[in-house]
Amino acid sequence: MIGLATIVGVVATFLAQILSARYLAPEEFGLFAAFLVIVNVAAVGSSSLQNLVTVQTAATLAFGDTADRAKHRWPRDAILIGVVGGGVIAALSPLIAAALDTSAAVVIAAGISIPLTFVFADALGLLQGAGNVASAVWWTTASQIARVVLIVVAMILAAGVGGIVAATLLAIGLCLAGAVWAARRIPRPHTGVFSGQGAVIVVLTVAFAWLTTSDVFYLRAGAPESVAGTYAAVTVLVRAGFIIPSTLSLYLLPRFVRNRENAALNRLGVLLTLGISLATSVAMIVVFALWGPLIIAVLYGNAYAGASALLVPVALAYLPWIAAQGLLIKMTSSASRAAAVAVVVAVVAQFALFTWVIPDVTAMLIALGGIGFATLCVFLLIEWYGSRTARGAAATVD
Repeated sequence: MIGLATIVGVVATFLAQILSARYLAPEEFGLFAAFLVIVNVAAVGSSSLQNLVTVQTAATLAFGDTADRAKHRWPRDAILIGVVGGGVIAALSPLIAAALDTSAAVVIAAGISIPLTFVFADALGLLQGAGNVASAVWWTTASQIARVVLIVVAMILAAGVGGIVAATLLAIGLCLAGAVWAARRIPRPHTGVFSGQGAVIVVLTVAFAWLTTSDVFYLRAGAPESVAGTYAAVTVLVRAGFIIPSTLSLYLLPRFVRNRENAALNRLGVLLTLGISLATSVAMIVVFALWGPLIIAVLYGNAYAGASALLVPVALAYLPWIAAQGLLIKMTSSASRAAAVAVVVAVVAQFALFTWVIPDVTAMLIALGGIGFATLCVFLLIEWYGSRTARGAAATVD
């Protein structure tokens, strides 16, 4: 069921992006991509809340006694963070709009999505932590299907960029209501975002989300609109590689938590996620190298013909990031402070390098790939040290 839902979600995600790209001119799609940067950072950022709720729900149900299980309450953390985040975006909308060369209305619309995505993520985290992974995946998939349907309606009505933006927001809202209803009987853990573990997981997920999506944002702000739009169209295809580790996270994250004392099983899970993530990246690069121009022509049309030359370079730059996301599952399950520090350092390095080299796309991709490789190596070292420490502790007990 999880596999089927994931496949349907992948197809729906591609359709939503491709329909938008074919309907809009490259300059308009670059504008929509800038909107999606804010939406996607909020969505992946809100997945930090989903990860946290998943970890705490799984731990409470597996190890906590009845007294540790709180009755269902309103998702206060999700509402608070979402409203504050949306308010900050709205307040900074003139500055963000100027940086992206767009209107403040588009930025405000992106800000509206933030509280919606956080409450949606909270409900998905309850479902995932309680073991209802298929339900969590299907509600996520439903939001992608709804987006496709509503984008088609916007195209029929000739609603332009505004209609595409409205379709995205409405799809999130509709499926948010369904997920909240599905998770209504699952007890909510006492702890939340405002704890040591919560802060680490939030930093891990939000920083990693920014690291793997901000290239479009930086390029939109520092390069010609047509270049940013073409690059954004390429990243739509390349970022499909993140779908596999994201799906594995849905299934494995609560299991890493429940089996945290089983070093051998944890090691197997880490090797599995790393191997599958790397294999996905390599297969994607091979496909792009063989059929890149054909894929661009079929999916985007002649207006994006120049995008085919970027497919393989962008895929190579993203390869270490896709592998690192596989390891991020384990880092999140243990709330690794060392990994949190590593991604914060990577954010600072990325800002410095990107602002230095943009609008040189080649130099930007070299910087993106280099930072990704360094982050992957740090994650591997953290996992190796943690596994070695766990084996040593087990041997001492024996």
